[in-house]
Amino acid sequence: PGRLFAAHIGENSLAKAVQMHDDVVDNYFTRIKSGLIDMIAKNPAEGEYALDLLMIAKYFERIGDHATNIAEWVEFSVTGSHNAISS
Repeated sequence: PGRLFAAHIGENSLAKAVQMHDDVVDNYFTRIKSGLIDMIAKNPAEGEYALDLLMIAKYFERIGDHATNIAEWVEFSVTGSHNAISS
């Protein structure tokens, strides 16, 4: 099944693109987190709201991590080697 899936997505090119964009998602999370820290510092009453937003941002970042892991295994199913992207 892995080979069939990999062939369907274009012999690994989409899997590589997902891996390359992991840092983009991580950087967005870092920027959002910094912005929320500033928001809390300026208006502590908004702390709970900011925490909710931070959790949402973290969930999206984790989804990106999971997508990267899947992409690495797709690459493995095509190439036979598992070259995990280091964070």
